[in-house]
Amino acid sequence: MEHKRKASSLEDLINNRRSIRKYKPTMPPEEWINSMLRCALMAPSPSNSQPVRFFRISSAGKRENLYQALVSGKQELLRAIKSKKEAKRLKSLINTYYRFSEFMFKAPILFAAGTIASYAGFSKKLFEEDILTHNKREETNLDITVGLALKGFILKGEELGLGTCILTGPLAFIPNVEEILGINDVRIKCFITAGFPDEKPGMPPRKSITEIFSEI
Repeated sequence: MEHKRKASSLEDLINNRRSIRKYKPTMPPEEWINSMLRCALMAPSPSNSQPVRFFRISSAGKRENLYQALVSGKQELLRAIKSKKEAKRLKSLINTYYRFSEFMFKAPILFAAGTIASYAGFSKKLFEEDILTHNKREETNLDITVGLALKGFILKGEELGLGTCILTGPLAFIPNVEEILGINDVRIKCFITAGFPDEKPGMPPRKSITEIFSEI
């Protein structure tokens, strides 16, 4: 089967991209996935530390273990809210995010992405020398770096005609994700699905420029 690439301007790619939760079973070409990873690799990072790591979860066993952990995590959360005043609202919230999480196991390609735990940025170095009393910038730096890498990854996917979705919700259900995946020295920040889209979601509401920008 021959796959044709889509040619678009950067702004078109940004405007047309959607979070895709329903995929066709066809597996994307490996070179396309490698191209997406190369674009992720080009993201800026503190001191060019390049701390972001991607893990493609291809093992059926690992996928099943993750799924069972998701199910167990949901049940644990539902038990934890039983005595809460807002139990009904919280139950609805948990069930909603569970539904928005479980689709990832039906995606042709599933990644976990995170950052190396041994990352040592500027603020961490100052903290280790007792110059800063709290290394509050480290996680912020890492989260920004992951976001920049993911931006390149998903926009390249859009250019190739692939759909993607970034998920952080499952981590609330699966607190021991690194243990399940057998990953050391990396903190998983999110999951990413990829594949040929089998849906065409509309544009979700967006804020205006005046709502997000001010001159000071």
